[in-house]
Amino acid sequence: MVAPASPARVVATRVLHRIATEGAWASPALDAEIERAGLDARDAALATEIVYGTLRTLPSIDRALASKQTKKGELEPLTRATLRAAQYQLAHLSGAPSHAVVSDAVSIVRAQRGEGLSRFANAVLRALARERPSSPERATRLEVPKWLEGEMTRGLGAERAEAFLRARPLPPPIALRVELTRTTREALATRIREARPSGTVREGVLSPRALLVSGVGDPRALPGWDEGLFAVQDEGSQVVAALLDARAGESIADACAGRGGKTALLVSQVGASGSVTAIDLHERKLEQIDGELARLGLPRDHARIEARDLSVGVGGLERAFDRVLVDAPCTGLGTIHRRPELLLRLTPADPARMGALQLAIARNAAKMVKPGGVLAFAVCSPTRAEGPEVAARMEREIPGLTRLVDHVEGVPLAPDDDGVWRIGPFGIASDEGPDAYQVVRFGITS
Repeated sequence: MVAPASPARVVATRVLHRIATEGAWASPALDAEIERAGLDARDAALATEIVYGTLRTLPSIDRALASKQTKKGELEPLTRATLRAAQYQLAHLSGAPSHAVVSDAVSIVRAQRGEGLSRFANAVLRALARERPSSPERATRLEVPKWLEGEMTRGLGAERAEAFLRARPLPPPIALRVELTRTTREALATRIREARPSGTVREGVLSPRALLVSGVGDPRALPGWDEGLFAVQDEGSQVVAALLDARAGESIADACAGRGGKTALLVSQVGASGSVTAIDLHERKLEQIDGELARLGLPRDHARIEARDLSVGVGGLERAFDRVLVDAPCTGLGTIHRRPELLLRLTPADPARMGALQLAIARNAAKMVKPGGVLAFAVCSPTRAEGPEVAARMEREIPGLTRLVDHVEGVPLAPDDDGVWRIGPFGIASDEGPDAYQVVRFGITS
């Protein structure tokens, strides 16, 4: 009787299949499948390693698979997901015995797709196993398509692009934003360390509010969550909000607010004498903001939501705000370490396509700023088409716009020579740097 496949490998294959066929996101899909299968911590870690490792090295995995295939045409999707997961283990996981990797993969295909495809999988993987390195090593770099590597180099320069693509820990650390009106970063870190002594807690280096935690489980189960002492927010995203430089008593618009991660930080900054309006195309996302403000103990009566399409117009919000933050829709390429599944979906045309949408939104967002106010334009992407080129067109096409390059208190970064703040794992003595963002600040004179 054939032994059942490892539950970790079954879960990893199922997640990779869902990503490729359903457009699922890796993190929530992995969480759901791990829970459904009831994996213990060891198997959950292996499944996570296989999923993220496969997605981060997919180009070389697919080349290896293609070299051993005799059949022409597209592989059946579940079989392809199984082979990808197995080849990642053969190429990069020294602790995974070849016979176990191949046997489990064949069992998965046989159980799901029948004997014929299982024989095909067996032939491909046995051929690859014969060429397996004697000491497989973990990948040292995120693999991306050539067009994207070129975009990264043009947007960041060769040194920063290489730093960005360098391998990161699996799973990535979770970034927390400490609510400094109610506690200190040091006090919260102490409480988490005491409650999760086997985990890792360290302070972020770019945001004074950031804690980076690993091995602590669900952040919603950590001390301080129910008290509203912190939220989950990428450290780079925290810096983006800080670059708006919101002051107590001001009126702020958080355009493209989504579920309000930056909205909550801005509400905290302006205090009870100020106001924040969260604007987004999707009302369902905005509806979550009030509950989050309540959990964090922030003044909800000074925050409001507006569902509207800023690529079309502002609908009565002309010159209504002291400062406007536009964290514009983008390719999300700055997040590809945490969301490597994006590499399956993006095309060379996408940066320019998103840049056009960003410009339309920015034109209207500028109309909402009072004379003498500030507009901060941000994207979570390192490409030129979504950052500097959009900013340059804004300057040419929007009257009264002046680029600001002065120091912003609480932000330990300066803009580059082109006036763009580039946030990411650049010059940080850590392999756990934040996602990559680009931010340009403008003053509005008329």
